[in-house]
Amino acid sequence: MSGFKGNLRNKNILRAIAVSLVFTGGIATTTTGFAQSAVTKEYDFNIPAQSLADALNSFAVQSGLQVSASSDAVRGLQNQAVQGRMSAQQALTQLTNGLGLYFEVKQDGAVVVSKVQTDAGTVTLTPITVAEASSTDRHADGADRATSKYISAATLARRNPTSVKKVYAGEAAISVGGGIPSSQKVFVRGVEEHNLAVTIDGARHNNKVFHHSGNNLIDPSLLKAVRVDPSVAPADAGPGAIAGGITYETVDVDDLLAADKNLGGFVTASYDTNSETFTNSESMYGRVGNLEALGFFKWSKGDDYDSGLGKQTVGTGTNLRSFLGKVAHEANNHRFELSGESVKDDANRPFRANLQNLTNRNEAPERIYTVERSNVVFNYNMTHADGWLDPRVTIGYGVSSVKVPEPYGSKGETRSLSAKVENDFHLDTENKITAGLDFYNDINAYKDNSTTEVDERARNFGIYTQARLQPMEDLKWSVGLRGDAQTFTGLDGTDIDSQGLSGNTSVAYEVVKDTTLKAGYSNVFGGIILSEGFIYNKGAWDYTNNQVKPTRAQNYTVGIETKHSGFTFGFDVFRTEADNVRNPTFSGGPHLKHDFVTHGYELGVGYDWTNGFAKLTFSDTAIKVDGSAAKSDSDTTQYLGAPLGKVYAVEAEHTFADLGLTIGGTIDGALKNKDTQKAGNLALDGYVTYGLYTEYKPKELDFLTLRLEGNNLNDQAYTDRASYGQDFANVDPALEAGRSFLLSLRADF
Repeated sequence: MSGFKGNLRNKNILRAIAVSLVFTGGIATTTTGFAQSAVTKEYDFNIPAQSLADALNSFAVQSGLQVSASSDAVRGLQNQAVQGRMSAQQALTQLTNGLGLYFEVKQDGAVVVSKVQTDAGTVTLTPITVAEASSTDRHADGADRATSKYISAATLARRNPTSVKKVYAGEAAISVGGGIPSSQKVFVRGVEEHNLAVTIDGARHNNKVFHHSGNNLIDPSLLKAVRVDPSVAPADAGPGAIAGGITYETVDVDDLLAADKNLGGFVTASYDTNSETFTNSESMYGRVGNLEALGFFKWSKGDDYDSGLGKQTVGTGTNLRSFLGKVAHEANNHRFELSGESVKDDANRPFRANLQNLTNRNEAPERIYTVERSNVVFNYNMTHADGWLDPRVTIGYGVSSVKVPEPYGSKGETRSLSAKVENDFHLDTENKITAGLDFYNDINAYKDNSTTEVDERARNFGIYTQARLQPMEDLKWSVGLRGDAQTFTGLDGTDIDSQGLSGNTSVAYEVVKDTTLKAGYSNVFGGIILSEGFIYNKGAWDYTNNQVKPTRAQNYTVGIETKHSGFTFGFDVFRTEADNVRNPTFSGGPHLKHDFVTHGYELGVGYDWTNGFAKLTFSDTAIKVDGSAAKSDSDTTQYLGAPLGKVYAVEAEHTFADLGLTIGGTIDGALKNKDTQKAGNLALDGYVTYGLYTEYKPKELDFLTLRLEGNNLNDQAYTDRASYGQDFANVDPALEAGRSFLLSLRADF
């Protein structure tokens, strides 16, 4: 017993030393991964009796847990139906009841389901196939989710993102331009994110501030999951889903704290060798009775990074702070949650933050940009509902701003108040209808030293319904309709009223076992999109004569997905046609617009094995503006999309479970794109970069996670395909960071 106490005392001493090292060193946050508490956390399950393989996939999607099961272990087995709110452990017990299967929970929260084979008293697990899980999406089984891209907490932990660019690493159809977080923009299948319905914790975001900055400054350390609905979005995704939607979810106490614990926390530290960036983050969370609370703070500070050319890249330093606070009360089947979240980037940037220099201008090499985004959201839902009453209420207020003190004291700011009330009507275990109302009041404002605040405004009321049905055993169908009424107000006070209907439909048909055909179509009323404040020209812009018109878009997608013995293959073809997309200019007026088309295909190939996986994704996307390739340059398309061309990504990982060691690698690249030459500009050069990482969780110190990763190991000098200006001879585009190594440490307590 004394030996045990001594070991425990030593372990506690080591824990304290590790925590103190994290606090005293600089710290870069690693993303919150799955805690073991995830298996004791309760979820809403709706899994009908079916093949066990399909049931485990549904379990993974509905719980957000990563599930592993060999095809040999589950072949030919049928599960028992599981419905209602319960812990993941209880749901797994019901699913596998009487089937002679064994499941265990790994240290990182991953679940392994297998046969139990007794050989000389030992337990041997059959080979497993890893199925990546999603967020806790209550509509995950709908046909409209057949093309959705889920980035789970396990995926975020694996990618260890330090910016939104790395959130989507490994997803070739989702490109992020810009080497610094404050200038990064997301493009989904070639469409810029202002044409998507973007929400954070359910609240709408309106972040069209300045074309030389990014749209949604997000610290990935706050995220637990992301879902992207490319091209076709359901009616309940919200207004403005012109070409799909992006849903970000931040972490909750239950994602971090085991059910039998009342208090916990973590600290992290990291150091990047290229930019000499230190990052610190600390979080504490706990629960008392029915009340829970969480607090998180992060600070990053570093110098300009060196590009692959070995030269310091002006205006790429780091000075970032982020915060997340949540309080929630859950009792008697009701949950109330209030969250506040903010991110601030305050550093010297190039004169135009999304590029390095204009060679035909004589301007200062850099100036201060202060980019801020904050968000306050209230959410209410019933924690256990399977009948006709399953309500959800969301009220959110978000603010984004870009301040440029020199030379004019400019400040652009967007403000968005939004609300949504909806209810799920559960017809039975396989059929559900969602109906609701939503509202937003968006303001884009601008002021400087010589201009009082001026703004454009838009107010929108929407009503919608989305039916997710399963008319046959192998067929899923989703169909939705929404109506929107918008009032747009110009700089001069002119009001423009517009109304429109939007419709969508998706099908997913399992033609043979594990092979699904999927298709979707949407016709979307987008309303009048607000302009960015930095180009306002009050007194000169004329809104009369119905020149400013609402946007309308159509989306098409068709694909196939198949799985067999650990192999996966998917192929999708897509097309977006958007009309009357506003593109005003300071001197040209508020009514200027473009029609644009993006089209292409994406494919994915993967193989999963015991404790590991490898996958390749490839996307080929083209954009055409006003029916002419001559307008398809990165300047004309900057609020529409991007001339991406052929982009690919590779991810691979293997975990040596007995050693607590994980190793992995990435390849990111793009082929040369000559589409921009049709617009009389330069072709976009191809590139390829390589990354490796290793993560170690010592068994003796199970509260510690150590990670070392090398990025752009081949020291490639390149500009990301989604970055602005690389097709113009007078633009020095923003180069990405050259070779760098990131060392990070996380301690949980």
